[in-house]
Amino acid sequence: MKSIRNLAVASCSLLLLTQCASQDEIRDLQYQLRSVNQKVEDVKTNTVSQMQKRQASSVSKIDQVEDDTQRLRSTLEETSSQTQQFRESTNESIARLQKSVDSTRTEHDAKINEINQKLTVLDEKLNQVAESFGKAQQTKITDAEKRAQEAAKKAEEAKQRAAALSSAPVAAAAVTATAGAQTGVVNVNPNTKKTKVAAAPPVPEPTPPAKTVEASATKKGTESAATKKGAEQPAAPATPAQKNAPPATAAAPATKAAESAPAAAGSDPLSQGMNQFKNKNYKEAYKSFEQNLSTNPKGSQAAKTLFYMGESLYNQGEYDLAILDYQKVISNHGSDGLASNALLKQGMSFEKLTDHETAKIIYKKLISEHGSSPEAAQAKERLGKL
Repeated sequence: MKSIRNLAVASCSLLLLTQCASQDEIRDLQYQLRSVNQKVEDVKTNTVSQMQKRQASSVSKIDQVEDDTQRLRSTLEETSSQTQQFRESTNESIARLQKSVDSTRTEHDAKINEINQKLTVLDEKLNQVAESFGKAQQTKITDAEKRAQEAAKKAEEAKQRAAALSSAPVAAAAVTATAGAQTGVVNVNPNTKKTKVAAAPPVPEPTPPAKTVEASATKKGTESAATKKGAEQPAAPATPAQKNAPPATAAAPATKAAESAPAAAGSDPLSQGMNQFKNKNYKEAYKSFEQNLSTNPKGSQAAKTLFYMGESLYNQGEYDLAILDYQKVISNHGSDGLASNALLKQGMSFEKLTDHETAKIIYKKLISEHGSSPEAAQAKERLGKL
């Protein structure tokens, strides 16, 4: 554009100069004009073509940039759409997850409340059973004390009767009559003449050994019958030798009979109870275990005694009472090896009572506290069947 303007200015100048310039000047001007035209042509040939090429190249690049920009814009729009969809999907997932968590939390809280209520009811039942069991045990103890007092009273009465019998005149008369019969002394009528008879030395009656209190009582009854029979017969007059003889003993004292009684079977109540338990005599075994526990409630065998007391009740079908004895093992002897056994049998007792929910709680406690024990494996197996 600048070169065209210069050309126009040169043409105008040429016109002005032609009117007032000379031929030489005109010739110079024409020469200059041809030079300018040549330069303009050169400019057109070189500069304009280069500019057109550059412009064409720029246009091509601009088109390419526009295409790239369009593709980038479409990619951004697609990415934005996907991002929006992902955000919406994520929000929906979060909402569903939150709803699920709230529902699970509500159910969990409800189950915990239900379990707590069942545990409260179970504690009340256990307290009631423990109270009734304590009353029953106290009644048994009272009855046992009464029976012991009655037995002691009867033994004292038997002792007094034996002592009275051994010193009674009737017994002495019976012994004298027996001795008279053995020496051949005859009855003499007071109205007849007296005849002197040589008297033989008296033979003392041997004292039988008293083996048991019952044998002594039987002997006392026999001696009483013999005494009565001898008293019905006329007594022979006593000779001088008989008067000087010491009185014979009618019966042995009751204390001697009691001392000669054999000892009770079994070395101790625990061993005796175990033998009875093996022989399936569960009632007697429970009594033996109870006696052992009453004599040594805090000994080394207390846990074993309590456990087998529960086992005796379990085998008799008294599951509610067995649960209490198992609980004593768990509460008072938790470090003992029988604690896991007691937990297992306690859960089985609740199964027998059809209280499966409580049985599950007991089995889970056993697995949690004694996971490596064989009882825990049994608890897992039983838990899977509930």
